[in-house]
Amino acid sequence: MRISGIKGRSKMRGSIIFILILFGGTLSLSCQKISDFDTARHYSDLSDIYYHQAEQGYKRLIEKEPGNQAVKLGLAKLYYSHGELTLAIDILKSLSLPEAMKILAISYYKSGDFTLALDVFTKNSKSADDEYLYYWGLVCENLNLFDQALDIYSKVRAGEFLQLAHKRLQLIEKRSQAANIKDSDPKLYKILIQKANPDKYPQAGALILLSDEKVKIKEDNSQLEDLHYVIKIINERGKETFAEASIDYDSTFEKVELEYARTIKPDGSIVGVGSRHIRDVSKYLNFPLYSNSRVFIISFPEVSEGCILEYKVKIHSSKLINDKDFVIAYPLQAQEPIAEARFQLSTPLRLKPNITKINEQYNNFSANLNPEVTQAGNTMIYSWVFKDIPQLIPENNMPAVVDINPAILLSTFNSWQNVHEWWWNLAKDKIAADKDIKRQVRLLTKRCKSAEAKARAIYNFCAQKIRYVAVEYGQAGYEPHRAEDIYRNKYGDCKDQAVLLVAMLKEAGFDAWPVLISTKGYYNLDPGFASSMFNHCIAVLELHGKFIFLDPTAETCSFGDLPAVDQERKVLIIKPDKYQIEDTPLFDAAHNLIQQKITARINKNEGISAEKIVDTRGIYDQLQRAWLLYTPPEMILDAIKERMQDISIGAKLIDYKILNADDINKPVVLSYKFEGPEYFTQAGPLRVMPQLVSLDPSLVGKEKRKYPIEFHILDKKEMAFYIEIPYNFVIKYVPESIIEDSPWMKLQVEYRVNKNKIYARQQVELKKRIIPQEDYNKFQSFYTSVAKKIKQRIILERLR
Repeated sequence: MRISGIKGRSKMRGSIIFILILFGGTLSLSCQKISDFDTARHYSDLSDIYYHQAEQGYKRLIEKEPGNQAVKLGLAKLYYSHGELTLAIDILKSLSLPEAMKILAISYYKSGDFTLALDVFTKNSKSADDEYLYYWGLVCENLNLFDQALDIYSKVRAGEFLQLAHKRLQLIEKRSQAANIKDSDPKLYKILIQKANPDKYPQAGALILLSDEKVKIKEDNSQLEDLHYVIKIINERGKETFAEASIDYDSTFEKVELEYARTIKPDGSIVGVGSRHIRDVSKYLNFPLYSNSRVFIISFPEVSEGCILEYKVKIHSSKLINDKDFVIAYPLQAQEPIAEARFQLSTPLRLKPNITKINEQYNNFSANLNPEVTQAGNTMIYSWVFKDIPQLIPENNMPAVVDINPAILLSTFNSWQNVHEWWWNLAKDKIAADKDIKRQVRLLTKRCKSAEAKARAIYNFCAQKIRYVAVEYGQAGYEPHRAEDIYRNKYGDCKDQAVLLVAMLKEAGFDAWPVLISTKGYYNLDPGFASSMFNHCIAVLELHGKFIFLDPTAETCSFGDLPAVDQERKVLIIKPDKYQIEDTPLFDAAHNLIQQKITARINKNEGISAEKIVDTRGIYDQLQRAWLLYTPPEMILDAIKERMQDISIGAKLIDYKILNADDINKPVVLSYKFEGPEYFTQAGPLRVMPQLVSLDPSLVGKEKRKYPIEFHILDKKEMAFYIEIPYNFVIKYVPESIIEDSPWMKLQVEYRVNKNKIYARQQVELKKRIIPQEDYNKFQSFYTSVAKKIKQRIILERLR
């Protein structure tokens, strides 16, 4: 009774407060006025009470009259008005009232189910009012049905929804404006007429008239990128390249804001980019772990030769890499010429970037890579302006663009220890084995008789059983997911696969660590310039006092081997208490070996019966395995048949075998047998055998090179022929065996004849991966000379 009495007094006090507030009065309680906050909270409490009372009232009515659609609609509207869309939809789906269908369709839209919303809107369109039409149009927009949306918005007639529909119409499609660029934007027009002469750029597909990029680091450690581009389309190649602009971003902490985009037609009229020309989509739609990696796409309308594309976009980043540091790479050249480029970095005084310049030896266009530094209050401003930057014109076998393109690199990381601390804090809690991973490690290693066999079994599992999602390191964030999540989902990007591999190796008792690496084609680690410029993550195992680098994303790469892009790179090993900078190996030529052996017998009618065996190691084994595993069998068969035609036109396949394609512990071996109607080239009674060995002369086809020749790897290629000829043939000429050696390459060609059997063998060994420009003429002379010598053929004569 005592408790009940207290409750009663409490209710009465609330009622008195409510009455006084309602009639504008005030009430003093304990000498205090009732605050606005108390008033608002009281109304909120009453609102919740009335909502639940209304809900229960509707439910009691529905129990009494289960067939009363009006009552059910009332409850659905109550849920809808309070944002309980799922509850509203469950009721509305059972109703047939026009108003119920309208609210159902809008509820589907607001809950993000645009497909079901469209279905309801379409089926119940006869009773559409302006609100109905407006939301129907929004659904069509979200499904990229822009023409349908335009038609629906145009039917809205009055009131607030007319104004809203009019705005959507303007956003979807900005039609050609009456104003000419000369009148609407005189400043831009001045740029166009001064710098838009394509005759000055005969190799170009487009001319970048202006590239204006500003990066501002704010006091709160957020970042704003302000990007402005003006591009003139010269021909179809430029149209293909620039008709769409794509901006990658991480939606976890980045937002893309398009200020404007437009096509300026050759006659000067302007076509605006509307929402129908913009897509903002997940980059890796099928992999929920990386749904934050997105791409913002602008598709320019009415692109033609001679038009100008212009767009201005802002990228807002709510945080820096580690909340306090930033890293920027600014390459000067592009695949098209740049008339003018501006780059500006603004930072608070406390953030002083380290600046380094790379590839200055290729700055043959006199660009000043030193910034102009000014101070404005508490902000430091670093500015660069470049004029007439030539385009990068590729050469065959040239180095990666990042190795020849002059660039400015900026970083506020003060040391590699700072980089280590940042990344280790992201990863240390993720490298742990749960019970499922521990069980898997036990299963993989229980029959292994050596430490290497255990490590190999764990690596093979991660490389072959965990699906690789090709998300470049950093694109979906720098923080890896937990090893247990990767194991459970059976997929991961590079950092995730590396974390799982390290966790499993540690569980097996090994010393192993994640490794940050810049693969070939990205900026290599510079020990004197600390930064986060990595695009890949692998692992390293210490076994018998030696490092073994492992890349589990390379599913056809055997234990102890590496893909070509991972070789000869400086890497950052992330240990718990320290970092270590090491070099990944560049494997010698014998490691990357391809051996081809052809055994053939020529019959009296000059037909051929032959077997070819292809045995691979290293990078060639990786490539051959990938081709055999991921190519449909019929296409493999067709490829084998095509290769037989190089030996005998009209050859027929007898049989073929593939060994070890799915076993990365053993080299892949491909063999096939075939028969063909001919082998020799006839010249009267003489018969000329096909050229057994050759070199590709296009490698040295240029008189002078701008860039070095660069090979991905060192390798060794061997080709052996064992040919038995019938006794009604005599050998008239056999080329001499040769051995040609140089600092860059060694070539051996050997010929032997024993009665009616001919043996020929070629071996080419690459000794240098890079041939500098200053060595090119000497290398060209050597290579050309050797290519001529090995063109000689074996000649036979047929006896009558």
